Amino acid sequence: MEGYLDYKSDSKGYIYAKLYDSLVEGKQALEMIQKGLLQNASSKAFLSVKSAVSALVVKNLNEIIKLKDEKEKYWYENVGYSAPTTGLIGISKDLKKLGIDAENVIRIALTLHKFSYNGFDPNFVDYRNSEEVIDDVKEVIEWLINLKYYFDDFWDEKLEKAKKDLEELLKKCSVNHPLLIRNFAYMHSVIRHEYVPAF
Repeated sequence: MEGYLDYKSDSKGYIYAKLYDSLVEGKQALEMIQKGLLQNASSKAFLSVKSAVSALVVKNLNEIIKLKDEKEKYWYENVGYSAPTTGLIGISKDLKKLGIDAENVIRIALTLHKFSYNGFDPNFVDYRNSEEVIDDVKEVIEWLINLKYYFDDFWDEKLEKAKKDLEELLKKCSVNHPLLIRNFAYMHSVIRHEYVPAF
């Protein structure tokens, strides 16, 4: 999404843009997997979840803040709507109260976020090998594919095409892909500076 979109002045536009962003970022994550760039793929998968969660928060903002105190309302209206990294766990619990299951995918996304910075450094991440990382990225993608359930009133041909592109690419991203097999050796190598995290 280019430029700045104010959710307060155009909530529907904001939700749609974030939703589309999430599907595009998910596709980019799978493309990075095909290229053997696991840290980049993990970063994109994390960003795809952040975008989707931001869309979920804004769509359900009134329900979320209904029983919140003034401090929490202010946080959601000025910070939380954007799904900041440090607030994702709490947001997932608030979404769960509304019947929106995002808690597991958010925890996976946060684990991928750590991996995107630290690679296979055992002091910082929980992954032992490439297959575990790829499986988590795939789980994120599967969650993204099912977002239509929460955004049926926003869904159009553009979003449907983005979803189908994701589905097709997911089918191709098998762990047995030769480019992915080579990543098992990467686990034991010096971590490459293939990715500079963007804040």
